[in-house]
Amino acid sequence: MVWAEGSARLRPPPVPVQSTVGAGDSMVAGFLLGLVRGQSLTDAFRFGVAAATATVMNPGTELCRREDTERLYEQLVPSSETPAGQRLVRPSGPVGS
Repeated sequence: MVWAEGSARLRPPPVPVQSTVGAGDSMVAGFLLGLVRGQSLTDAFRFGVAAATATVMNPGTELCRREDTERLYEQLVPSSETPAGQRLVRPSGPVGS
């Protein structure tokens, strides 16, 4: 994700892929839901990635399940807490400069 003050990149955890149908839509929906809930851009991005990842775990056109999305969201930790293989890049320099 890229915005005026920086960018973020996050690798989803490995999951069994059943279908990719609806994953992009679920990413956007999860991101927007995070923003509506008042999350920061990076946390809303994490929620979107979690929703997309949860979606690919389901067959056919079935979309993400809330419990899968919330569990995956907790696994996608930002910044210095990020496990190997996952990376969230914080903005460089002062915000708004």
